[in-house]
Amino acid sequence: MLRDLSDLSGLVGHEDDESLLILDCEGGNNAMAAIRTLVNVFGLLLGSQVVFVANGMATEQALQTLGMSLAARSLLRLESCKLPEQELVFVVNKNTLRYEGSALEKILEQKFQPDDPGRQELRDTVRECFPHRSFFTVPLMGMPAFDESLRALRSHLVSHRKPLEMGGIFVNGRHLAGVMELVVAEVQKSQQVNVPSMNRYVIYEGFLVPLTQDLSDLAQSQLPELSDYDPALEERNPIEATLRRFDEACSHLSTATSVEALKVEARQLLSSKLWDVWRWLEAKNEVLGNEIRDSVQETREVEISSAKSLVGGAGLLSEVVVTKQLFREEGRTVLYRKKGGHPECLPWKSLGTTVTRTKEFAFDSLPALPKLRGSLLKTSPNTLRAMLRLLRVDQQPRLCVLQDGHFMWFEDASKAAQAGDQAKGCINFLVHRAQIRQHSDTAFVIFPAEPHGWREPSSFTGDSQRSFSFDACDVHTCTQWIEAVAEHIRFGNLAAEQLGAALGWHVKVQKPMWSQLQPDGLNDSQV
Repeated sequence: MLRDLSDLSGLVGHEDDESLLILDCEGGNNAMAAIRTLVNVFGLLLGSQVVFVANGMATEQALQTLGMSLAARSLLRLESCKLPEQELVFVVNKNTLRYEGSALEKILEQKFQPDDPGRQELRDTVRECFPHRSFFTVPLMGMPAFDESLRALRSHLVSHRKPLEMGGIFVNGRHLAGVMELVVAEVQKSQQVNVPSMNRYVIYEGFLVPLTQDLSDLAQSQLPELSDYDPALEERNPIEATLRRFDEACSHLSTATSVEALKVEARQLLSSKLWDVWRWLEAKNEVLGNEIRDSVQETREVEISSAKSLVGGAGLLSEVVVTKQLFREEGRTVLYRKKGGHPECLPWKSLGTTVTRTKEFAFDSLPALPKLRGSLLKTSPNTLRAMLRLLRVDQQPRLCVLQDGHFMWFEDASKAAQAGDQAKGCINFLVHRAQIRQHSDTAFVIFPAEPHGWREPSSFTGDSQRSFSFDACDVHTCTQWIEAVAEHIRFGNLAAEQLGAALGWHVKVQKPMWSQLQPDGLNDSQV
């Protein structure tokens, strides 16, 4: 009989949704019926209070009847499980005798060993099954104390009620119905009730499995919807946090071995579900990460052959020997994936073209070097002329030519240059390490760049430390000369470095003849 507590108001406070389940077991002439066995099993498994009613007086026969009810324990296979702790309420109905409240305890404390071991075992069994015991009497209906005694009994039963709990889980209506169906099925099948199976139904099926499903759904709802590669995906892994939530939600469960085993099983189930989803997400992220973020085309030149060759042309360096290299051009694609890491380089492939390079590549810029020709005032190193410097009569007009890494000056610029004329002096920038600086608004100075001075100063007068001063008589013209000479100096330095030891074989220090200059030299820039 399932009833609410609305008619017990005033006896004890209760929750609005609280109900009492009362199992009424017929006694006496129906004691051996199958329903009696099943109800006794229900009572031992599900009851938090067992009310045993004796008729008239608390006799040895009544105690034996209680013992027969406890015989249903033989149907329970407990293994490592425990039954719910129950209270025995022993009631003498239609009582006409005077009993003290300790009457039941006095009956149970009687000793019968060794004369009557059966009666002693009966008392030990009752004490073991019911660690909490109470004793009440109810007189015949209509007697003066009837209402008060009944009220006291009802008040005790209601005030000492407690929710049914299995392994730390409060059993709800759905759990209870499932447990009763399980009990009936097992009694009919094997005349035994497997208590661990009942615990599994309530704790595992009724609590742990729904908990794992809820936590799994929550974790999946927090997973990102990947539409592109996420390099920080691992930071969003919810598995560890979800398993901690599971442990916290199960912390109230019993620590019994059987319950712990159920918790471990459910935790493994949850972990497996989460890892299945997470590995799928990782695989998707891996696919997105392998998508190409960028690609770059690279080219290279692979040497096929090399040969010695003259610079050629009609310039001052036409007889210089350089190395010409033939290269095959190849290309490849370099892939950069979204997930980063080392770039993926596809194989090199020939582009079907070749290119020729000069190993001493400084000479490739030779045709582009500026060529200048014009009249400059040169300061003479002559001692007498130096004495006249203050009078500005120490300067000599010279026809100056800048070509092929050489700075040359010829006779008086007022005279026409002839093919047989030889330069009065020459600075060969491949041999002579030089620097240039502006001396005044219209003048510049060329001087040795190395501490020991000029190497092989045979192509001009003066010693190895001599500086050469030239005056363009015009600011704009002076700037042109300075910039052009600086470019030839850079060329000479690089060409000398690349020629190395072969420099002395191919580049001579000399005073060139006018005829050695390029035939089209007259068309070069004049300043």
